[in-house]
Amino acid sequence: MGRFQAHGGAKKDFDFNVGLAEGDWDAKRFGDRLWADVARILEVSFEDSPGEPGDSGSHRYWFENDSVSISLYVDDGEPGWVFEKVPAMLTARSRSESIETWQLAEKLYDRLVATGSYLVVVFADDGMPVDANLDIGDNW
Repeated sequence: MGRFQAHGGAKKDFDFNVGLAEGDWDAKRFGDRLWADVARILEVSFEDSPGEPGDSGSHRYWFENDSVSISLYVDDGEPGWVFEKVPAMLTARSRSESIETWQLAEKLYDRLVATGSYLVVVFADDGMPVDANLDIGDNW
């Protein structure tokens, strides 16, 4: 059993908060890089789904096909605690009959963390953390 499976189920999503493991923050550059890595990990092409600028320097990305639905929102984050370290919000949902959303989320988490480029916190749809590659404390 995968570690995300216990938090999965019909219509349950996983919300990823992602940040830069090291280096200087630039929301657009980070968003474009993360978006490209997500496409590579999920083996889909986002060529026709580039990011679009939003309010106050934010960037939005969206992709959908018969297998997955993926959205990414990147801005400068909120000051305080962990969210200033992981300001990008990523959601990936399986639309496939053969892959559950928890399996997709677990694959995405494992491969993003394996790059060594990202700080990642994943929350179940009830707001409880599922996994993180940084210390988020015990206040959950």
